[in-house]
Amino acid sequence: MLSFHLLVNIKVLVEQGKRSLVSNYRTRREEVDGAKHKAVTVEWLMLLLNDCAVIDEIQMLGCRTRGFSFTRALLGISADELHLCGDPAAVPLIQEILKVTGDDVEVQSYERLSPLVPLKVPLGSFSNIRTGDCIVTFSRRDIYRLKKRIESSGKHLCSVVYGSLPPETRTRQATMFNDASSESDVLVASDAIGMGLNLNISRIIFSTMEKFDGVGMRELTVPEVKQIAGRAGRYGSKFPKGEVTCLSSEDLPLLHSSLNSASPTLECAGLFPTFDLIYMYSRLHAKSGLHEILEHFLENAKLSENYFIANCEEILKVAVVIDELPLGLHDKYLFCISPVDMKDDISSQGLTQFATTYATKGIVQLREIFTPGTLAVPKSESALRELESIHKVLDLYVWLSFRLEESFPDRELASSQKAICSQLIEDFLERLGWQKALAKIMPRPGPGFGTLFSRKKQYLVGKWWKSYVWRKVLLSTNFKDT
Repeated sequence: MLSFHLLVNIKVLVEQGKRSLVSNYRTRREEVDGAKHKAVTVEWLMLLLNDCAVIDEIQMLGCRTRGFSFTRALLGISADELHLCGDPAAVPLIQEILKVTGDDVEVQSYERLSPLVPLKVPLGSFSNIRTGDCIVTFSRRDIYRLKKRIESSGKHLCSVVYGSLPPETRTRQATMFNDASSESDVLVASDAIGMGLNLNISRIIFSTMEKFDGVGMRELTVPEVKQIAGRAGRYGSKFPKGEVTCLSSEDLPLLHSSLNSASPTLECAGLFPTFDLIYMYSRLHAKSGLHEILEHFLENAKLSENYFIANCEEILKVAVVIDELPLGLHDKYLFCISPVDMKDDISSQGLTQFATTYATKGIVQLREIFTPGTLAVPKSESALRELESIHKVLDLYVWLSFRLEESFPDRELASSQKAICSQLIEDFLERLGWQKALAKIMPRPGPGFGTLFSRKKQYLVGKWWKSYVWRKVLLSTNFKDT
């Protein structure tokens, strides 16, 4: 049986820390002894037999980039019961898709349990910011610009949440904001708050109603506005109602019209060819590389009206790189669908290094990309961005270790270094922001430091004993101590 639950969030089990329920929430790689349940992102999902499964935010199957992962989960999970949670705009499409599978579909609708009030006046002055506010903008630079401006009044401290922050850091920033005893009482965030975080937000303030979508600037869609605005005054938070407004009065008409409009019904779901399909197709193009095979397949694939081929730009970029290596088709495909950001130089370099080492040696020792030497703590926007990129590379190693376990044996090391990167970023956000570094010297370094990638700028990836210290520290250590 398939049950469709509208606007229910299963991740609350994880956010509330009910450790006996969740065994492995793979956004945070948390293992809990004796647990009977598992929570993973759709990209991490292994299609194993389950008694019951839940897919949250099922409307994402219409996303041009991630949609195929949700479609794969919907059609591929083997479970007696599959519960879907999401926007009612997805119901007709899912019902149509599941006619083919013969599943029994039951739709249950739920109303929001606390009121959401669109305000008729904009925020106006930043002096009107109050505890529990969340200011939403859509670029990292604007997030920190707004954070600095709000904190300059001396009345508030801000937590920040945006997509390229490590998931662990996003969660800790959200926790600080939610904690009444914390000094952080205002949140500055991107649309990353729309999914996966439970926040004590009283009022959402849109700094703009436009965002860059990778091609150009465009207005926010109705679903995007509703997803973000709905974070205010969530049932179970400390605020009995939610409010939403804009920084500028010029944006209020679009905000109000979006909240009063129904989300457009989804018309089709994303697809991407499985390896089995690519393998069969490759037999017709035996002398072609994976990039050429994928391009030819995508150009000639015939789909029903319920589906579309996902945006494969990133995958094709990886295929160009991987085709230069002596790898089999299955290994090439695996690297192509790995969670790598090819627009990020360090992330793409990490993938290339992993794939090259795997192709030449058959095993990728994580220690081979660590070198002892001079370390510097990130203390600028560009330094922070690079540390975030290093975290992505470590995350990629962990992902590969679950699929090529014998060839990527250092999962535990990668996970621990990933956690340290996350902590460094968290400390930077808490203690520095974009203010002048504290002029203190770390009294005692912990054992075991290393650097990831021999670059002009290198970053600390060892135990950080004094998180409040943010003065440039030069150390020379041996990685063997770890």
